[in-house]
Amino acid sequence: MITAFPPPVPLLPRYLLREFLRLFALCMLGFILVYVLVDFFDRFGTYLKYRPPVRLILSYFLFKIPLILTQLVPVATLGGALMALGVMARHNELTAMRASGVSTLQIARPLLVAGVALSIAIFAWDESVVPYCSERYRHIDNVEIRNKPQKALLDDQGIWFHGKAGIYNIEQFDARKQTILGLTIYDFSPGFELQRLIEIPSAHWEGNAWALETPIERRFEGANVVTRALQPADFVLPDAPQDLQVVQKEPDELNFAKLRRHIRELTRKGIDATEYLVDLHLKLAVPFVPLVMVLVAVPLSTRNPRQRPLATSIGIGLAVGFSYWVLLALSVSLGHGGAIPPIIAAWTANIVFALLGAFLFLGAE
Repeated sequence: MITAFPPPVPLLPRYLLREFLRLFALCMLGFILVYVLVDFFDRFGTYLKYRPPVRLILSYFLFKIPLILTQLVPVATLGGALMALGVMARHNELTAMRASGVSTLQIARPLLVAGVALSIAIFAWDESVVPYCSERYRHIDNVEIRNKPQKALLDDQGIWFHGKAGIYNIEQFDARKQTILGLTIYDFSPGFELQRLIEIPSAHWEGNAWALETPIERRFEGANVVTRALQPADFVLPDAPQDLQVVQKEPDELNFAKLRRHIRELTRKGIDATEYLVDLHLKLAVPFVPLVMVLVAVPLSTRNPRQRPLATSIGIGLAVGFSYWVLLALSVSLGHGGAIPPIIAAWTANIVFALLGAFLFLGAE
């Protein structure tokens, strides 16, 4: 006698997941195409100016797509859930489910599982793929397309940079604070003989010039080394902060562990790392956005499904999604400015909209 084993996933959750994933994929594809087209035409003037080969343009977008994916997954999750449930409501499938005793939570359960899976996938993607690809597409844009020389090299001894006053060794450069920490300048003769080195513990940009903290010059004269303290009139650092911008890594170029080590190093050196702490907490908060979008989308689509057109439901959902990103940008801005703690800045939008989703769930039952 042959025993029929039940399917690993019941029929209704499988149907909901299939419809959601199908529309999620369509939303992702459409959003990516729109994003790439807008970015391409926005950069079209640059391509006309520098005339890069098609290979470089394709490489730029190929390496940028991983970052685009992480930015668009929450929006596609919201759109996919709204469209899947909206179509089912239009075909009276949600009404049939509710008449059969299926609760809103039971309808939402497979979508919530999908939201959790997407959140885990985004975190793993951001940790493993995005940092390398983000660094590569910025290198292609700055060095290979715009033909800017690669002046900086990062190693275990800090950052080596070919500046206007010589070869710089920089322990830390903070582009946001416009601060340099641990700067050593090696000044070579045309024959590449070391003439002098200048040690500057820290420097801060004050509008139109660097304010240098107790610079020390060591000049090599034969077998002798002459050391003296420099006055402001003796030496001026000629490089502006934008010239040093190439030595600054963006948060999306660092995974969670590297960014945390970077923050510890800044704190050890006495540098305010508040902005980086916000970015660190965002690396944990942002992957939860798909789950939050599902929490909001399900009750919006299941409340009075026969009385609301599909376009109206999608419009309301997109307005809610736009509001989420506005709140997130506002809280992050406040966190970067030190007005609220970094963890609050990163998680405020998630908490507010998760509570909103819970409230809508209560009203949908």
